[in-house]
Amino acid sequence: MIKRLLLIWCLLPLILNAAEDTESGSGVWTGAGELGFTSTSGNSDSESLNASLRVARETEKWKHSSSLRAIRAESEGETSADSLEFRGRSEYGIGEKSYVFGRLRYEDDEFSGYDYQTSLAFGVGSRFIENEKHLLDASAGLGYRTIKDSATGDTEDETIVTADLIYEYVISETSTLREAILVESGDENTYTESETSLTARIAGHLAAKISYLVKRNSDVPPDTDKTDEITTVSLVYEF
Repeated sequence: MIKRLLLIWCLLPLILNAAEDTESGSGVWTGAGELGFTSTSGNSDSESLNASLRVARETEKWKHSSSLRAIRAESEGETSADSLEFRGRSEYGIGEKSYVFGRLRYEDDEFSGYDYQTSLAFGVGSRFIENEKHLLDASAGLGYRTIKDSATGDTEDETIVTADLIYEYVISETSTLREAILVESGDENTYTESETSLTARIAGHLAAKISYLVKRNSDVPPDTDKTDEITTVSLVYEF
């Protein structure tokens, strides 16, 4: 209960600021929804589904964003991937390119060896490059993470160091290459994630996207792989 109250207390300033911005009518909500599904039958039967929703809102000083992503795959009647992840992040500008941030991440991945991972972090960052062709954004901070072991049911709490890196390259008017890296490092476990994606606009708000996602936990229960690799193809609707 104390940890939950502490979490609410830490996020309260961000929530109040978001409400204030909404009442004033400043800023515009933007977002994107993704959906991908594949099915094969014959010599092998397999199905995969990936879906995500991202929303963001930016004012003169504040930038709020959140995302929800689900991935599920089955092969020959057996589930091979099943994960759900939520992220929320707020940034407050303290200079032309620099900012401070607060970030919350929750992941429930059936095949990671953990029932869930929850982390809360605060830090500083900067958009080192931001022009028509390139974007390079990096941030780092300190936080707190709770992990529940799926084999034993035990929970571990630890302090973590976090780092985020985002690079975007606008190839043409209709296509963009993006690389996003996340690191959460603690004494018990280091979680790393890398997603490389290519998005190509089809028409209007509709685009096609192919992505390659790599997730790794440095310390996992026995008989559990440390690394998961997921390739997805999906349609994206931006709004």
